[in-house]
Amino acid sequence: MGYIDLVFFDGLMNEAVCLGGAGFVSASEDEMAWENVPAFSGYSSFQADRKDANGDIIEEKSVSAETCEALMGQPISDLISMGRAKRKAELAGYTLEGKV
Repeated sequence: MGYIDLVFFDGLMNEAVCLGGAGFVSASEDEMAWENVPAFSGYSSFQADRKDANGDIIEEKSVSAETCEALMGQPISDLISMGRAKRKAELAGYTLEGKV
């Protein structure tokens, strides 16, 4: 039904790094999960993207690094490192499981 992805915008490297996310099978789950993602007031390099079943962004909000850590259950430095590794592998034509 929908997804929420957490993204880090790295200004130094000029890239967007996906930190992870979750998918939801019902509209009510999707809506409840989105409402439970606290928005960060002010500037943040982190964003939550709410996506529809096609993967199109339908809403977005700034979030804190602490929110990303709480939602993903890992330190922000680990999330960024894993996101960068995955992006690098995808750009090289690989997934973490093997060749595309």
